[in-house]
Amino acid sequence: MLFSDVQVFDGNRFCEGPRWVLALDGKITSIETAPIASPDGEGRTGGTLFPGFVDAHVHLSFSDAASVVAGGVTAVLDLGEPEAYAFSPHAPLRWRTAGPIITAPGGYPTRSWGAKGYGLEVAGPHEATDAVARLIDHGAAMIKIAIEPSAGPVLDPATIAAIAAAAHARGSNVAAHALGTDAVRTALSSGVDVLAHTPVERLPDDLVGALGSAGVTIISTVRAFGAKSSTIANLRALADVGCPVAYGTDLGNDGIRPGIDTAELEILEEVLGGREPALAAATSVAGTLAGVDARIAEGVAADLVWCPSFASFADLGRVEVWMGA
Repeated sequence: MLFSDVQVFDGNRFCEGPRWVLALDGKITSIETAPIASPDGEGRTGGTLFPGFVDAHVHLSFSDAASVVAGGVTAVLDLGEPEAYAFSPHAPLRWRTAGPIITAPGGYPTRSWGAKGYGLEVAGPHEATDAVARLIDHGAAMIKIAIEPSAGPVLDPATIAAIAAAAHARGSNVAAHALGTDAVRTALSSGVDVLAHTPVERLPDDLVGALGSAGVTIISTVRAFGAKSSTIANLRALADVGCPVAYGTDLGNDGIRPGIDTAELEILEEVLGGREPALAAATSVAGTLAGVDARIAEGVAADLVWCPSFASFADLGRVEVWMGA
C-alpha cells in the first residue's frame, strides 16, 4: 500500500510538507518527501495518515474487536476481563490485557458489573503475590487493582504494596482504579504506576505534585465518568506537573462507542494545549503504556489510519484502517 502526497502525523507531531509512505509485507518500508512507486499500484492519495490509535482502557467483552478496529483503534489495553476471555486472542486487534482486576473479597467490581469473573479476590499479601504471578504467567501486560471504597471492601495498603512489589519484580506496571483523594493517596504510597482513570474528586495540590514527582501515568477516561469539571481540572493539573497522559475511553460504559472517541480527543486537546499532544496521547503515549509501537516510522508494523480529509477530530469518524504484520 502506497500513501502518496499525504499529511503525516507520526505519533508525536505533524510532519512538515507531504510524504509518500510505502507499507510492504506488513511493515512501513519507506517514508519519503518525494514521489515513490508502489510495487503493485495500490494506494491512496492525499488526506492525512496516522498511526493506528491505541485505547489504553477498554473492557472489550462489552463490545467486539472488529468494531473497534473499523473505528480506527488497532491496539487496546484491556483493564478488566475474566481470565478465559483475557488470555485469548482477539484478532484483528493488537491485544494487551491485565486480566481480572485484583480486589479484596467482596470488593469492586465483584458486586456490580464485574460479578462474573472480572474481579480476582485476594485476602492478604500472600494470596495477592500468588495472583500476580499467575496473571503474569498467563500473559498479563499489566496488573490492575481496585481501590474503590464506595463499592465494598478494599485492599489494605500492605496487600497493595505486595502486589506492586511482585509486579515490579516481574517487570510489570500496576494500575489502580482510584477515583477519590484517599484512594489515590493509598495508590501512590503503595507504589502504583498508573491511574486507570483520571480521578473525579478534586485532588489537593500536594497530592498532584507528588503524583507528578513520581511520574505516575494517567489514563484519561474523562467521558466515561460524565466529563465533570473536577475530573477535567484534575487531568489538567496532573499534566501540568508532568504526569504522562494516555488516551483511554473505558469502552464498555454506556455512551462509549467502539473506535476513536473524538469527544475524548477534544477534551485532551483542551487539557494538553493542542491537537498534537492530544493525538500523541492516543498513539505513541498510549502505545508505550500498552507495549505497542504506535508511530509512523520505517520498520514499524504498518498499523495505519487514513483520513481522506482532516480538519478537526470529528473527521476521524470516517477513516480507513490497515493492519500490519
